[in-house]
Amino acid sequence: MMKKTILSACLFLIGSMAFAQNIFEVKDISQPNDVYSSADDEAALVIRCHQTIPLSFSSSMDKSAEPFRSELQGSDSVYYIAFPTGNRYRGRELTISSPGYSPIVIQLNLQPKQLLTLQVTDPNAMVDAGCYRGHRNKGVEEIKNSNYEEARNQFIVARECTDCNKEENEANIALADSLIEYRQKGDAAFRLLDYVTAGNYYSKILALNAYDSYASNRNTLCVQNFSEECSTLFSKAEYYYTEKEYDKAKELYEKVVEKECRNMTLAVDRLNGINSLARAKRDHARVFSYEYRKDVPIGFSYGKYNMHKAGGFFQMDLNNVVFDAARSDCKYGDEKFPELNMSFGWTVKIANPVWIHFGPGFTGKMYYGTYKEKKYPKKGYGESDQVLDVEKMGGDSEVAKANGEYLPENEDYKDAWTKANFAFAVSPVIGLTVKYSYFALRVTYQYRWSIQKDLKDFMGDSRVSVGAGIAF
Repeated sequence: MMKKTILSACLFLIGSMAFAQNIFEVKDISQPNDVYSSADDEAALVIRCHQTIPLSFSSSMDKSAEPFRSELQGSDSVYYIAFPTGNRYRGRELTISSPGYSPIVIQLNLQPKQLLTLQVTDPNAMVDAGCYRGHRNKGVEEIKNSNYEEARNQFIVARECTDCNKEENEANIALADSLIEYRQKGDAAFRLLDYVTAGNYYSKILALNAYDSYASNRNTLCVQNFSEECSTLFSKAEYYYTEKEYDKAKELYEKVVEKECRNMTLAVDRLNGINSLARAKRDHARVFSYEYRKDVPIGFSYGKYNMHKAGGFFQMDLNNVVFDAARSDCKYGDEKFPELNMSFGWTVKIANPVWIHFGPGFTGKMYYGTYKEKKYPKKGYGESDQVLDVEKMGGDSEVAKANGEYLPENEDYKDAWTKANFAFAVSPVIGLTVKYSYFALRVTYQYRWSIQKDLKDFMGDSRVSVGAGIAF
């Protein structure tokens, strides 16, 4: 009877050991600035675990806790699960399960946009693991600790184990080799201040081993240094551009583009502008000329006469009587009238070296004196049809015949003689420019359409101007 009792007890213990479950250990490895970008008020949970331990999930408050994405990063399987948030989800419990392990329940109090990252491990993975698994697990742990040389040594030793999984072990050795190579190349580029290349290598390390704090810190430093370097380059380029030192500015803008800095688009625009200026200078596209037109001998024109695209021009001319008018030094009886012409428009190459220019314009003229209704000067003062309104001027016909004299004691009479009248015309222009090397000749036809019909003869129907200048 005693033997049967002892045998039953042994069988019970053996059965209990057969059904014993391994346990999980969960660690929060979230970063302070982690944020989950979502259109709704959702949160996300990221769970990492060694690829040899498959995980499944269930929630106490959600119909499903299936990951919306899972991937392999180095030797870890990474699961991404999204959860809705709000007061109704307070007290949510997530259950993590895996064959051969006791389920573990985690309290989740998630906030909108929160990103929570958990690391699930087997704390007893090294116990009775055997030769290969023991060295493999040590190597994996060293990778998590960023000790890649030591991890590689463990994988090399694992090759000699009789229970070695050769395919898995060679993959682990290749992983360690890649991490060692990326760190060496990243550090070398960092020492050379090549932050773009260095950052790329550190990013590759983080893709394989998200626990590498050294690579993470270096990557952040690369981003900061690269941003500062770009800002410095662009600021210097802008200074030289503003000072019109285009050669120096161009060299710096090209570096901004080469490095693909944040201001690369604006740098490209600046380079296009500099190249356009250089091409215009090479082609002597800019023309400045002196212009002469009847009654307005003081004139100039400035424009761009491009080889491959349309340009623009501006022209203005006037006479010296304009300056007398500005000083109120004009009166009835003067034979010359203040006149100002302005025009602008486009220039188009017909065939080198000939360009056509055309565009709208404006003409303004002034004359003096108070006139009877619809009586305006047509050809000049002193004409028979130029009749003054004597009564309005406060005088009589005898005084009116005095050709500009007035009675000093009668201020109203004086003001009438000096009253300013304005005449306007719309004056479109068209012409040709011949440009060769540093020299240019221009001829321009101006048509005049008087806004006041009675001043048509006074304004004239048209004018022709000629100009000569330099191309640069």
